[in-house]
Amino acid sequence: MKTDNIEQLSKEIKSQTEINATSPFPEINLDELADILSLTIKHDYLCKTITFLGMLSAYTYDSQLNISFNAPSSSGKTYITSEVAKLFPTDDKIEISGASPTALFYQQGEVDKDSGCRILNLENKILIFYELPDQKVQERLRAIASHDSRKQTHFYTNKTKNGTNRTDKIQIIGFPAMVFCSASLRVNEQEQTRELLLSPEQSQEKISAAIELQNKRGTDEHSYNEWLSSRPNRLALIKRIQAISAEHVKYIKLPDSDVFKQRFMDGFKQLKERHTRDFTHVQQLAKAIALLNIWYRKEPDGSYLATIEDVEAAMNLWEQFAESQVMGVPPTVLHFYKEFMLTLQREIKLNQINGRIGFSHETLSEYYLRKTGTLLNEDTLRKQIIPQLHASGLIDHRQPDIGDRRSKWIYPKWNIEN
Repeated sequence: MKTDNIEQLSKEIKSQTEINATSPFPEINLDELADILSLTIKHDYLCKTITFLGMLSAYTYDSQLNISFNAPSSSGKTYITSEVAKLFPTDDKIEISGASPTALFYQQGEVDKDSGCRILNLENKILIFYELPDQKVQERLRAIASHDSRKQTHFYTNKTKNGTNRTDKIQIIGFPAMVFCSASLRVNEQEQTRELLLSPEQSQEKISAAIELQNKRGTDEHSYNEWLSSRPNRLALIKRIQAISAEHVKYIKLPDSDVFKQRFMDGFKQLKERHTRDFTHVQQLAKAIALLNIWYRKEPDGSYLATIEDVEAAMNLWEQFAESQVMGVPPTVLHFYKEFMLTLQREIKLNQINGRIGFSHETLSEYYLRKTGTLLNEDTLRKQIIPQLHASGLIDHRQPDIGDRRSKWIYPKWNIEN
């Protein structure tokens, strides 16, 4: 999309509306937001920005985002989520460190005395799972994540004290913004389209910056907390969030334009059914970005209209993780695929069968050790990485046509020259 076309379209939209904003907060862009978040979260621009926007989307009527962090232990997924969550009001968060598939429904909400139905109001709530021991938790929340209905009734069968079965009725009201943190690298196909798949960065620069921050924090934690709590821009952001919540915004309209719809569609050789939900995610991101400056998006009739810049910012974010999102694999798995499997495929150029080059698990492990100086976890490779890549169509995992056929080989499907 050319810059002059965007500027012209922006002028046309602004000429149709008069912005009359009265706000104690100046407009803020995503780079300025990221700078504030960088006080406690080094690097990880995409993850911390989208996580913040995801939580902020809780204050919309029906445009809440769902985020799934999938990455190995100690990669920073829980840290990013918890540090962003500290900015939001306590009453707006439901934070869960671990849960069985039905625990949420029984531990939250109140029982209606007349009907005996448990009422769980999730309107404008941020639902955070810091550790996800069972993916069935996400399965139970699929209807909520899909925004199927504002009032949903669920029935569960439980045992009474005398051992008989009893049916419990639970009614869920509203849609929360949800964040799931999991060390598992496998994502169910149905969750792939309902959630934004994120993984923290994997770089020496990030690790070095994180150690430096921890050194500052751990050397004198009291002084560090005093310093952090006195940062004017961080305090202003916390107050901004509270003010946004108090606005009780329902609907945010998007600019009536085909420019960004076409930009989204041009990113694919062929459209698939899942791209409808993917485009909805972009729209939800744009509305969350508009929400950040909601006072400047208010029209004379009291409605709210996002700007072209809001939509463009959402598209810019989307294009940074669209590849892994559309393929249905966490970014950390796609990174492993490109960094080690494809590079190994290019390097060996042996055992070529039907135009493809394959290699054994042992060869991949040796290559990984040579490149990183650390051992590859065979259990993680076998149980999580390979099944996820195979299910997404990025590799074939089968016995080789020649040689020892007792073990399966890995055959990346991307062209060797890519």
